[in-house]
Order: sequence, then C-alpha cells, then structure tokens
Amino acid sequence: MSGAGSRWFRINLWLHRWTSLIATLPFLILCLTGTVLIFHEEVDYLLGVVPEAKSRGFDASLPLSESVAAVKAAYPDERIMSVGIDPDHHPGVLLVVTAPKLEPGFQAAELRFTDIATGELIGDPEQGITLTGFLLELHAEWFLGPWGELVGALIALLVLVSLLSGMVVYAPYVKRVAFGVLRKGKGARLLQLDLHNFIGAMVLGWALVVTVTGLLLGFNNLAIGVWQITGLSDFRAEADAMMPVDALEPPVNLDKVFEVATATAKPGWQVSSVVFPATEFSSPRHYTVLLVGSEGLEERMFSVAFVDAATGEVPVALDLPLYLKAITLSQPLHFGDYGGLPLKILWTLCTWLTLFITANGAWLWWNRRRRRRPEEVATEVAA
Repeated sequence: MSGAGSRWFRINLWLHRWTSLIATLPFLILCLTGTVLIFHEEVDYLLGVVPEAKSRGFDASLPLSESVAAVKAAYPDERIMSVGIDPDHHPGVLLVVTAPKLEPGFQAAELRFTDIATGELIGDPEQGITLTGFLLELHAEWFLGPWGELVGALIALLVLVSLLSGMVVYAPYVKRVAFGVLRKGKGARLLQLDLHNFIGAMVLGWALVVTVTGLLLGFNNLAIGVWQITGLSDFRAEADAMMPVDALEPPVNLDKVFEVATATAKPGWQVSSVVFPATEFSSPRHYTVLLVGSEGLEERMFSVAFVDAATGEVPVALDLPLYLKAITLSQPLHFGDYGGLPLKILWTLCTWLTLFITANGAWLWWNRRRRRRPEEVATEVAA
C-alpha cells in the first residue's frame, strides 16, 4: 500500500519534513555560494584575480625554469610547492604555488603568477584570499579543512534523503491535482504547496545530479588518502627508501619534468600541474605530475606520473581508480562547468528555484505549526 494513509507514506513524509528542516540553513548557504562559484572564472576575471599574460599562449622557447627562478628570487624565504598551466582559461600564465621553506603542506600556500613568454612575475602578489576562494572554502569545507568536506557530505546526504522521500510524498498528490495546476484564491498555504510541488518536480533531476555529485566531492580528500594507502603503497615504500633530493633545488628541473612526463603520456594528454618533491602529495625523491586529456571526458580526467627528481626517469604512471574518476567527474557536473555560459545560466536558474522551494518548504512547516489548535499540540505532547 502506497497511498497517503500508508505507513510507508508516513515514514517518507517524516523523513522529507525533518531532513529538509535540518538541512535548510546550510543548504541556503550552499545555494548562495554555489551561485557565485558557478561563475567563478568570470568573477575572477572581472576582479583581476589571475592577471593576463602579454603572450596568450604556451611559448616553449623560454624555459619554465626561468619563471621558477624569478619566483624564487622574489620570495627567497619560500619554496616552490607546485606549478600549473591552464591554457584554456589562463593562456600564457604559469600558476606557481609557494609556501614557507619547511612547510610540507599546502595550508599556508600562496599563489603567484608569471608570464610564460617572459618569465616575469605578473599580478598583485599581496592580493590575499579572493572572493571566490573564500566562498569555495565555505562551500566545500565550511572553514573546517578536510573535516569540513565530510560535513558537506552529510548535508548532501540529508538533501538526497529529502529528495527521494519527497518523490514518495508527491506521488499521491499528483493523482489528486494535475501537474502544474496552481490553486489560486484558496489561501496562501495551498498556493505555496502547489508551487513547492510543481517547482520541486521540475528541478528534481537537476537537484539529484548536484546532490549526488556534492556527496561524492565530500569524500575527495578521504578517497585520495585511501588511494595513497592502497594503490600507491608499494611505490611510496620504495620511494621512502631512496635517497631524497634537495626539495629547494631538485637536480632535474621543471622543463625536464615536462619533457619526460609528456613523452610517456598517452597520445593527446598533456601536463596540467607538477607538484615538487617533499610535499604531502609527493615523495621526498619524486615530482608528482598530473596529466589531462584533450577531448571529451578525458578533458575532465587526469592521470598521474611520478618523475624521479634525481634521474628524470618515470618509474610509475597510473590511471586513477574508478572511485577517484567518479569524484573527478563530479566537480564539473556539480558546478555546471562543461557546457559554457548557457549551461551556467541554466544551473543558476535551477539553483535559485531550489533555493525558493527550500525557503518555501520551511514556511509551509512553520505556517502549519502556527495554525494548529492549542489542544492538538497539547495532545501530541502528552502522547
């Protein structure tokens, strides 16, 4: 039995009501921050977060080590943690992450920029945390670091339960009221209920995609840790037994790393970023190189190669395990970052519609509680 009076219906009604109410405030914050993050590239461009290079392309005639040397000269008390290249969004710019010399983690990292064609520093080195950086830290980690990702996963789970239970609750309703009908002139509560059900049904598919991908992204750091313990355990044991290199001046320079990593990569794949030795994401002996594809889903995927910083050899090149591939593909789906501006506008519209039904659902619950007769409440409390 699945009607409005069945036990199954009442369980789902209870789940829908309370998971929605518990998640209301954090979900409102996620919707508001997510709206800005959908357009993070456009916002960063308008605010001048990533400066433009004079030469808008990858000029291989100038060694990348020139850019690295320029950053080291400008910041002698810091070390290079990683470098990255994003020719689609920031052509001609090398993104260089630095941190205090003895720091193995990225918590105290700073982002610097150089013009690849000239090797010169560009942009404002003292810009501090950016608007989108601040909002991303709130959206993804709730200012709690890696533990905040798990908090986000819990919120996503509550929203997912709310959506699935809402489908069960909606089924008897749609049998009584035609889809899309708004009962005007019969009170604000009925109109808001109709809007809640109608808009909820319209954005349900989108909401499920964003919620499931958000749930997966909440386990990102945990999944990387699991992979390091399992899939990389043999390599890490061998690397730890090898003689470490000078992390400040590795014998093999950045240009050689790009060369050997590209030579061993699958056809069409290119280097996206390089993590220097002796960090939390590399060994004391090796560079960690991330390579991305050039077409289709491969543009959103990456593979990993480890380059020996003493010899320039590539002892290990790995594809990601299936669970990390799922998490990697979740990010562009979550933020609508794979279909250009039209898809971003659609994602924003769906976000605001979901924001409306979240607030509207909270109002329906409050209005129902407010209108109940005192004796009903007393009976419920006594029971």
